[in-house]
Amino acid sequence: MKKLLSLAALLTVSTVAVAGFNNTNAPQTNGGVATVVQALTAADDAQMSLKGKITRQLDKDEFMFQDGTGEIKIEIDDKVWQGQNVTPNDVIIIFGKVDKNTFGKSDFDVYRVEKQ
Repeated sequence: MKKLLSLAALLTVSTVAVAGFNNTNAPQTNGGVATVVQALTAADDAQMSLKGKITRQLDKDEFMFQDGTGEIKIEIDDKVWQGQNVTPNDVIIIFGKVDKNTFGKSDFDVYRVEKQ
């Protein structure tokens, strides 16, 4: 009986360890990279990566980013750059989350920048 209880407890713990959340409402992406249009329509705090170019600087840490589908305002803190220099000609992948403001407009908070 003790062996059966031990086995049942072990199986329960194993099942919990591999369980995870699968958000079926998350935007579907191709190869893990979303488009700007998907980011603009995604839910607040949706995490994704975008591939494209920074077209211009708006403020110290605010920029406009575009891919072939549209344009979105992004925020990149100084520490995120990690010494990289990026020009409007450089293709980059940015990793971060969608930030919807009170008026429903979407921005993108960047956690990591990868120059291609």
